[in-house]
Amino acid sequence: MRRDAMDQLAAMRSFVKVVETGGFSETARQLELAVSSVTRQINSLEAMLNTQLLNRSTRSITLTLQGQKYYEPCKFCKM
Repeated sequence: MRRDAMDQLAAMRSFVKVVETGGFSETARQLELAVSSVTRQINSLEAMLNTQLLNRSTRSITLTLQGQKYYEPCKFCKM
């Protein structure tokens, strides 16, 4: 598998975990990554898709409409 495909798969897994945990910090803790790495993965995924998947505020994270549509097939990438 090519490196960029592996990076995309890791970003998809992080995206699913962010949605399920409700935050970047908890996702990073569970995946044993730095918060900045999770943030970078999500930003890269959004850039690749050319859309915003998450609405971020200081207190919460919610899915955008595009994020809701993308989340459903991504749920199967959790391995």
